[in-house]
Amino acid sequence: MDAQVKNKIHTIIAELNALARELDEISNGINREFKGIGSVQCASSLQSAAGKYRTVINELRKI
Repeated sequence: MDAQVKNKIHTIIAELNALARELDEISNGINREFKGIGSVQCASSLQSAAGKYRTVINELRKI
């Protein structure tokens, strides 16, 4: 694989990792600051999105 392409993939992985961590932090903040069914569902959705980013990251690492 071309070094430039490999570098671009690593950059994308780093950005996706940052997004996943930020979603985790927001989800944790919602769980701490808000109470109720809506907040639980919102936090769960954010965790799900973060998990999907991690799945993409794992696939990109296989390239």
